[in-house]
Amino acid sequence: MTADGKTFGTCCELLKDAMSDQDFEPLISVGDDGILYISVGMIDAEEDEPSMVEYPLYHCPFCGT
Repeated sequence: MTADGKTFGTCCELLKDAMSDQDFEPLISVGDDGILYISVGMIDAEEDEPSMVEYPLYHCPFCGT
């Protein structure tokens, strides 16, 4: 949820589409803590599968809100 109480993905159609891709796991998503994150890479961990490196987004990367 954004600071003004809106749900992430409601500011513009591009963000909504980026967060709802059906073909693969979206690169932009809302974390369990309610913060909007973008996946920027992968690292090899000691687990079987690589782990995603994610950074918080403070503004929509498409419209700037």
